[in-house]
Amino acid sequence: MPEEESGPVEQPGISFLTKDGTTALAYEDFYEQKDRLASGSFGTVYVAEHRGTKEEYAVKVVDRSRLSEKDHDLVNREVGILKDCRDIQSIVRLIDFFESPSHYYVVQVYARGGDVFERLASTTIYSEKHGRDLAIHLLRAMQHLHKHKIAHRDLKPENLLLLDKKDDSTILVADFGFAKYVPDDLLRTRCGTPAFVAPELLVNDCRYDERVDMWSVGCLLYMLLGGYPPFQDKNHQGLFRKIRGADFTFHDAYWKNVSIPAKRLIANLLTTDPNYRISAKSAVDQSQWLKLRAAELEGNNLDSSLPEFKKFHSKRTLKGAASAVLWSVKATKMMSSRSLKASDLGAFGKSDDEKAKRVDDALFKASKSTVKFLDVYDLNEKLHKSSSAQIWACTHKETKDGFAVKIIPNTPGRKSVTGKSVSDAIHHELAVLKSCKHSHIIEIIDFFEDDDNFYLVMERMDGGDVFDRIIDKQKYTEKDARDLSRFLLEAVHLIHSKDIAHRDLKPQNILLKSKESNADIKLADFGFACRVHTPQSLTTRCGTPTYVAPEILKNIPYDQSSDMWSVGVILYVLLVGYPPFASENQNVLFQKIRTADFTFREAEWSGISDEAKNLIKNLLVVDPLQRWTAKIALNCDWFKADEKAMEGTDLSGGAAKKIRERKRRFFSVAKSIMWMKASSRRVVKQDEAPLDAREFKGDEKEATA
Repeated sequence: MPEEESGPVEQPGISFLTKDGTTALAYEDFYEQKDRLASGSFGTVYVAEHRGTKEEYAVKVVDRSRLSEKDHDLVNREVGILKDCRDIQSIVRLIDFFESPSHYYVVQVYARGGDVFERLASTTIYSEKHGRDLAIHLLRAMQHLHKHKIAHRDLKPENLLLLDKKDDSTILVADFGFAKYVPDDLLRTRCGTPAFVAPELLVNDCRYDERVDMWSVGCLLYMLLGGYPPFQDKNHQGLFRKIRGADFTFHDAYWKNVSIPAKRLIANLLTTDPNYRISAKSAVDQSQWLKLRAAELEGNNLDSSLPEFKKFHSKRTLKGAASAVLWSVKATKMMSSRSLKASDLGAFGKSDDEKAKRVDDALFKASKSTVKFLDVYDLNEKLHKSSSAQIWACTHKETKDGFAVKIIPNTPGRKSVTGKSVSDAIHHELAVLKSCKHSHIIEIIDFFEDDDNFYLVMERMDGGDVFDRIIDKQKYTEKDARDLSRFLLEAVHLIHSKDIAHRDLKPQNILLKSKESNADIKLADFGFACRVHTPQSLTTRCGTPTYVAPEILKNIPYDQSSDMWSVGVILYVLLVGYPPFASENQNVLFQKIRTADFTFREAEWSGISDEAKNLIKNLLVVDPLQRWTAKIALNCDWFKADEKAMEGTDLSGGAAKKIRERKRRFFSVAKSIMWMKASSRRVVKQDEAPLDAREFKGDEKEATA
């Protein structure tokens, strides 16, 4: 009997190297080469049929003469990683590897279905269940890769392939050209595709591990459900700023039918600090989204995302692999063809690590503006100095307009009061302010960054804070307090409509543009501001004790409704000159806040309208779900009441006098709590006791999915 032909080689052919650098087995002995699938600068991808089993695979035939010496090392590195990952089902697995004097032959699983986003662009019905099925395969693939300390480093739509044309849910992760084992001293090479790179790759001292992949997974899950990338801008400078600030939004037009657990998982993936970014294992084991019943998700129609898939696919087709081309061409036009074309299907020939680092560093540096702050502005007098920043008056060289500039040292490794790196915190604040343009919100005019400092150029507010205005007025009435309250609520309504929580509302952060106008009032200091992607998803305990909401003190996950409690406290102060909750002992103070233990004392409140009291009562509600929103507050009876009656309620001898007497006390309390924020770095866990005055600070993170 003739000997039966064997199946594919059990181990990659690299295990059978001979002395002359070739494999002992010949590719042609086992495979018949058939249709060409794609071509690149370094080789061609074909369909290959195994001579014995007749099964079809994809083979990358790489011309060795076109590779540099280090490119050969990269081929072996990629094959070695694929060899170690042969048991992972959700990747384009390595089947065989052959080496001849002239070519490499890399035989892999044939993903007949093309890339997943191309398939979605042609579908007509799409539900959240379909998106979740795809997500599960991706997350499990990452779980297995990261278990082996392998970072993929180039997750993007082109690298998610479908196993079969008839199967819309089984996806395979492809292209391991940038994949690498994470060493003890971490990875440093900048690589990937701009719209999907993690923020830690965009800082000066770039050190990272496999967690960069989870940021990219967050971007891909966002696209799988919404149809478009979470971070977009007209240039790389703007794109990178949005990434560093995690400046993304779940737009209601596309996300209204997506479940909260799905949004929560994405928010936990798109977290700038990798220490708080959810891992693949935690996502697979703990995410509520992955545990929801299929029937429940099938009812969540995502057809509104389908036009976005079509737009995205059309742009990729026109541009020939979209942003990967842009990154490479705009950097130095040196990146290999396999990085430039999705059609290469991961053909070998990527530049060596040093070359890739040089190319990508060029783009990173090019993304930073070459224009310096002092090229555009003149520094004038210093306005304020703290331990973390200086504020100076400055003048635009051409227009001669005056502004204020906050100068923050660009010190690697330094943390902000929120616990984030200074760089992350600044870019987050910048992103928030850029999305909150409003007549009653302080405006960012310009931003500069160099090796020494960050420069935030802002409107100059020469009128002091709202307390200064009350003190300076010869007559202060309930109408004046109502006008101030309306300006504040309009600003808060705007930021809440953008799904942003301010988290440190207090009179000291309500500033006036000039001493002459009562209308130019601006909400300032967005250092603690945070996007709220899902209800009750924030856990950081921060703010100023007198104004902090009870849910924060109770260590309950919260959202922007906590701001409305602070608004209630501010309105109370504006009307009578002292806060509703006060005690020399902060533990007693916090107990009063947790139980909403306040009264309208007859001596001070007898002349103030019932409508004002009713508004405050509906803001100082312990249950945040029952607390009025800014929109409801703006439509309450107080803002519809007769102006003349309110002008007759003179608060000059009450609220204004008390504010004048207590202003120094108000300021010292706010200042001391800022010191406590800065001095504490302890992570607050969900199961700890309620907040104590001695520990008024936690590190930023989203509630775990």
